[in-house]
Amino acid sequence: MRDQIAVNYLHVFLDRHQVREYRKGEVIIFQGEVPRCAYVVKSGIIKAYNLSVGGDEKPVAFYEPDSTFPTSWVYGQVSNALYYYEAFTPKVEVYTIDRQEFVSFIKKRPELLFQELQHVLTDQIGATLRLNALQHSRASDKLIYILHYLATAYGQPVEGVPDTIEIMLELTHQDFANITGLTRETAATELNKLKRQGIINYNKHTPYQLDRRKLTQRINDQFMIDVEAANYAGV
Repeated sequence: MRDQIAVNYLHVFLDRHQVREYRKGEVIIFQGEVPRCAYVVKSGIIKAYNLSVGGDEKPVAFYEPDSTFPTSWVYGQVSNALYYYEAFTPKVEVYTIDRQEFVSFIKKRPELLFQELQHVLTDQIGATLRLNALQHSRASDKLIYILHYLATAYGQPVEGVPDTIEIMLELTHQDFANITGLTRETAATELNKLKRQGIINYNKHTPYQLDRRKLTQRINDQFMIDVEAANYAGV
């Protein structure tokens, strides 16, 4: 749960800085590039991804409003960007701030430092969940565990519909293929199977909705269940 006072304090600072706008598919930072500044998402969602030797896209994270990127460079852990950072939603706005100015500002308020820590820990948990999903050999298991990751990291309960989680990302079958390492055809086939089983529901112009109870029944991993329980308890 975010500290609203810290969020407001951050926004007062951010609003003094330049805002840049990007359209879906535009690359904001290239892998290996030395960024010119720190970025904070104002609106929309940013996708971070790597490219395989064969040129296939491998998403590693999605950044929502108030998220800082590229975090490892901003805080001096690496000398350049580890991934590509691209606008994922139709319109994205980002604040651009001098790195040293941003870090100095964050250090002045413990609430902001704690908020940044929460972002980093969320990324770490997400990386663990993705790794766990990719370790499964069956395509159906890969998708089940990736859906669990997406629901935990980017899901919100649907008001008035018990045990239903809506994934707040506009994903295509190709996106699922990229995340899991499957072909688009296999990802589409497996998602349709899960839809028939009532685990997931989606249409062309509606978000993915998950039956959390049925999804949990398919997960044979207590760690994953505990992560989900903690997430929705507000821990």
